[in-house]
Amino acid sequence: MWLEIGLVILWIVILVSIVNFILRKLLKIEKEKKDFFSYDYINEQHWKIERWVRWSWMLVSIILIYLVLYRELPVTLYLSLFIAWIATDAFVRAYFQWKYSEQPKQAVLTLSEMTVWISAVTLVVYFDVFNFLT
Repeated sequence: MWLEIGLVILWIVILVSIVNFILRKLLKIEKEKKDFFSYDYINEQHWKIERWVRWSWMLVSIILIYLVLYRELPVTLYLSLFIAWIATDAFVRAYFQWKYSEQPKQAVLTLSEMTVWISAVTLVVYFDVFNFLT
């Protein structure tokens, strides 16, 4: 099962890379230079909002994991809220990229990345890829 999960994640990362590459070429967006596993904030306000979103998600996630494991709520509830978190995180980042960044077109890449990730998670849930949702 872990191999399947790893392969699905690898497939999504490859798809995101291809979409970003195509959009960069079509829209002539320069590649940002950032370190691997770094998270660059546009300004102080962006950092504060991102921190609040991440801590809120972590708290909600802990509560939901408890409810899914011990109260037997459906896993799809957790995955639905995971999709909401992906969207919130991406919209906040895209907003700050669009309004305050030196390269506002980066917001297009952020939103396309969000779309691919949300589509992938939705397809995994819809088709019950790992057979653990029932």
